[in-house]
Amino acid sequence: MKTGEEAVERAELKSLKAVSIAGLFLVAVIWGSTFTANKIVLETLSPLSLMAVRFLMAFAAMALIFRRRFAVLTTGAVKGGILCGISLFLAFVLQTYGLLYTDAGKQAFLSGAYVIAVPFLTWLAFRKKPGAKAYLGAALCFSGISLISLNSGFRIERGDFLTLISSFFFAAQIVIAGYYVRNEDPAVISTIQFGVMGGLSLLGTLITGESAFMSMAGNWLTAGGISLIYLGIIGTAVAYYLQILCQKHASPTTTSIILSLEAVFGSLLAVLILGETFTLRMISGAAAILVSILITES
Repeated sequence: MKTGEEAVERAELKSLKAVSIAGLFLVAVIWGSTFTANKIVLETLSPLSLMAVRFLMAFAAMALIFRRRFAVLTTGAVKGGILCGISLFLAFVLQTYGLLYTDAGKQAFLSGAYVIAVPFLTWLAFRKKPGAKAYLGAALCFSGISLISLNSGFRIERGDFLTLISSFFFAAQIVIAGYYVRNEDPAVISTIQFGVMGGLSLLGTLITGESAFMSMAGNWLTAGGISLIYLGIIGTAVAYYLQILCQKHASPTTTSIILSLEAVFGSLLAVLILGETFTLRMISGAAAILVSILITES
């Protein structure tokens, strides 16, 4: 009887893992679309204004839907949400400002570099040393990043540099979420995360005087307004909650590998919607990054 129960339990876990992987693929598609949506909104709003509206919108939606989950708050959930929120805030500040100085499709690939950082951060968090493939993947990824980022004068552009730094904080968020979601409620962690991000972004607008988001009132049916609603509800509330939820049954490394496919989807949408183009050198760099991802996870 016990053997039969164990078999059923293993089958259930395998099924949950398959569903989680499918969910992470969906997150990658959604995230890929946010590069183009961000580019559209940045024509109207400043980076901090965009972030304030986007994440406060997500916080309000999540707090309303999952309000009953907050009847009892645990220290772990609060701590996890705050740490995830701070990591993502830093990541988005750098990434959004970086997008002002680079193309959406190019940034999509550079942002995917976080997949290389995750195994090393996981080593620090879980004491699981990365193997030789992680180092090989990191070297190949660095080569690809160089092909994409370095111009003819062998200088990395400002937007590319900011994007690469942001990828480290995205990696940190994935590892932190993977650590806390094992024992805490994903909905609570996600909601607190959005509240921290929205609050810090709003504070930033007050300090810098970037209150351009007030001009969005009454303009929600414009391309910028529709893109902002999409970013707040689908690109943030749905996607990040789904990411943390799926991480209950997927390791941080597996999660980062699948989510890195946002680079592919983001670049394709940038070409289709924004009319951006890629040079042969950039395509070669993108291919190197994708191969590095496959090596790291194989």
